[in-house]
Amino acid sequence: MPLIYYVLLLLPSLTYPALIVPTRSISIMLDPAGDARTPGRTIGDNFERGITAQFAQALKEVLEQMGYNLRIVLTRVPNETIAPLQNANFSNRLNADLFVSLHCYQEKGQRPSLYLYYIQYHPITDMWHKPEQLAFYPYDQAHLLHLSRSATLADSIKKSLITSKKLDCKGPFGIPFKPLVGVKAPAIALEIGLKDKDDWQSMVPSIAQAITGVFTP
Repeated sequence: MPLIYYVLLLLPSLTYPALIVPTRSISIMLDPAGDARTPGRTIGDNFERGITAQFAQALKEVLEQMGYNLRIVLTRVPNETIAPLQNANFSNRLNADLFVSLHCYQEKGQRPSLYLYYIQYHPITDMWHKPEQLAFYPYDQAHLLHLSRSATLADSIKKSLITSKKLDCKGPFGIPFKPLVGVKAPAIALEIGLKDKDDWQSMVPSIAQAITGVFTP
């Protein structure tokens, strides 16, 4: 089941468009769910952590081949154990332009679904907040620096994926999403429903194009 259900209980061949290469590299951090200690949900006879690791690596390779000035960094490698806030600290030190957390679950519907999230604790007060770049922020308020940007990017990615007609897209939802806690950069999460463990492979090009599209003037 997608995470949104649990949260609500509590609260073919492709051609890429010409891209304008920026004068500086754009840093994107891909964060596959799970680690050596946390296998995640089961999809068929596989665990979420293995599928998201493959997905992140394939997405990285496609993004790097798209002729855009991108620097793609993965938050973990297979058999690595991640400490609390390790990925957030990594992203903040890197000064990433975008943080994308990748998740998957066993889809039981007719079409693959994709849920988009960004972190938000209070729908009203969080959006009213005006970021102060020189102010000190506790780790659980780091998202406030680029909250509106995160929401805008998530919505842009959703529109691109709807156009591609590859996925049934839901959201974006602003929720207290733990994998995004402490990240200063614009940060979103993609949670993909897979009927088969290899279904993610056909989704990589469309998702890569949607991600690069947010940096296209």
